[in-house]
Amino acid sequence: MMLIRLPSQTVARVRRLPVLWAAAALVLLPAAAFACSVPVFRFALEQWRPDAYQVFVYHDQDLSAEQTQLVERLQREGSPSGGANLQVRLVDLRGELQSGDQERLEQTGVQTLPQIVVNLPRKAGDSETFVSAAELNAEQVERLVNSPARTELAKRLLDGEVVWVYLTGGDASQDDARLTALETELVGLQETLELPAIQQEDLKELSVAPEELKIRFSALRVDRNDPAEKWFVEMLLSTEPDLRDEDLAGEPMAFPIFGRGRTLYALVGMGINADMIKEAAEFLTGPCQCTVKAENPGVDLLLPVQWDDYIVPTEPEEIALPLIGLGGYAPDPETGLPIVANRQSLASTTEKQDADPQPAVTELAEIPVLATSLAQVAPSLDPVERSALTVWLPWIVMILLALIVTIASLSFFRGR
Repeated sequence: MMLIRLPSQTVARVRRLPVLWAAAALVLLPAAAFACSVPVFRFALEQWRPDAYQVFVYHDQDLSAEQTQLVERLQREGSPSGGANLQVRLVDLRGELQSGDQERLEQTGVQTLPQIVVNLPRKAGDSETFVSAAELNAEQVERLVNSPARTELAKRLLDGEVVWVYLTGGDASQDDARLTALETELVGLQETLELPAIQQEDLKELSVAPEELKIRFSALRVDRNDPAEKWFVEMLLSTEPDLRDEDLAGEPMAFPIFGRGRTLYALVGMGINADMIKEAAEFLTGPCQCTVKAENPGVDLLLPVQWDDYIVPTEPEEIALPLIGLGGYAPDPETGLPIVANRQSLASTTEKQDADPQPAVTELAEIPVLATSLAQVAPSLDPVERSALTVWLPWIVMILLALIVTIASLSFFRGR
């Protein structure tokens, strides 16, 4: 994200204004507020939960016992205990359909039912992206959820690697040469690139000590014609709209994958070269310029991994406070009557008001109360709504901050 540099004279003027005016810079420089010294690949592993693939099971008659068990398996895999980033919805064509259900089935061109229709995770405001479709059977369910290459990929990601998945093009000699060139370049970059210095305030974002962070690149070859990797290949080819174009059908592709299974973008054919590889590597090992996941490039892949079982924060999680109003009251869990959430804070506030009868400007510290309230609502939202909330919540907070700054400034100038 782009930073705005203020002229020196403007900065000098800002220094003469009340302290609250400094907060206005946060409104002008939103990117800086979300920057972090932790490298992108590690911040993504620590903090970015994978978005869920949308799995639709279409049928026009009652499912058999075996088919029902397959659907239940998909649902278990997509549950919190299952670990796979997918959501399942049954679509009975005999009943009332939701918007887009019929069009989604028609675009697959399938003739037999029941069918599994899979879409990429849907981002707020975006249309659906079709991945592939297949008959509802045990083999397809197994290959959708997992594959040998994805098992190896997940293992390497958990070891802190950035993995470059090399998707073969079809010409064996060309594939061997390109893959060798990729591996050679990655070895060189691994030795020459340097990680950013981790700032003290960012240590809470890491589950390992900064000195334990290492740059580790590896390449993983995947045959695009391997039946066991059919779903994995389809996911990769769906991450950009033109990767299935006819003129790219025989081209090898390299996908830098980081974090919890997020692919940055594809390097295709002659694009698998030293300059392009270095550019992607520098971005992934550089400081995270925007910690909001939705503001960063990339698409998540479907991996059945319980990431939180392996990534443990170094600091204890903060205890969630009860939802309270701006007045500082919360309901008693036994009686339901209002109780003072923080009596000491309330007493000090009362003493301050007695000493200074002037109306007090709303404390900036109250703004996190709104964020806490919205954060408690987030788990009840679907992934698209949660994504929208994640993107817009910081802007809402900054707008409120700007209003407070404006009011405080007007009061300051009126008092002069």
